Amino acid sequence: MADPAQNLAAWAARGAAVKAVVLIGSRARPAEDDLGQADAESDWDFHVITSQPGVFTQPAWTAALGAGAPLAYVDRLGVLGTARKISAVFQGMELDLVVLPAWRLQLAQVAMSLGLHRQSAELRRALGDLAVVLRPGYRFLHGAAGWETFYRKVVAEVPDPRLDNADALRLAQGFVCDYLWLQRKVARGELVAARRMLHRGLGEVNLQLAHELRLRRGERSFPDGRRLERTHPAAELAGLAVAGDGSAEALRVAAGQCAATLNTLLAGLVGADWRWPLGQ
Repeated sequence: MADPAQNLAAWAARGAAVKAVVLIGSRARPAEDDLGQADAESDWDFHVITSQPGVFTQPAWTAALGAGAPLAYVDRLGVLGTARKISAVFQGMELDLVVLPAWRLQLAQVAMSLGLHRQSAELRRALGDLAVVLRPGYRFLHGAAGWETFYRKVVAEVPDPRLDNADALRLAQGFVCDYLWLQRKVARGELVAARRMLHRGLGEVNLQLAHELRLRRGERSFPDGRRLERTHPAAELAGLAVAGDGSAEALRVAAGQCAATLNTLLAGLVGADWRWPLGQ
């Protein structure tokens, strides 16, 4: 598919069910954004606003894009509770579509017009999932007349999802529980389970806290550990790396390093409100 954006927009324009197609992600960011710019490894990310989200649960619709049958296709839960995220892999290309039910966004439009996003933390969190994706850049390919004003309002008035101090401390308490769980699994010889917890538990908490700390400092940061090698100084990057050969001793060392990184991050976030409860 020579131009996935053009082909997707042309396909959407041939029917009434797709109300809008919006290019998001690295391919929609400004050319001067050196850190966020697309490269040869970048996939194609879109919002698709539709009255018939069920069309996207199966890959039959992709035949009209001229890309052939996808090599892999999966439908997963996305943002706003009812949205779906479709990932499709074709030969030499990947598409990620956030499929947004039109009725859901219409309700959000009405809620924002009434100012409810200023009163409801739940609504702000839901719209924040949109805002954080849109703020770096987006471009309407189809249906701008019906939705662009709403998108501009989301970017202008809805803050990105952030962690407050209570959130950070809650993550830290969970870290301690997972740290002890990991140590017990190592002692029992369940090294695969321990290594999984090291990455999905301890390492993940540190990535979230590091992202929040950089944002509070006014520094550029990307969620999910993305572009760390380009945004973080070497010392900070080393603290966030989770490595080891999978042996019991390596897992204990790595868990200790994660704990040290946690304490450093929390010192920057909450100061004296946090103290590691397990001793040295």
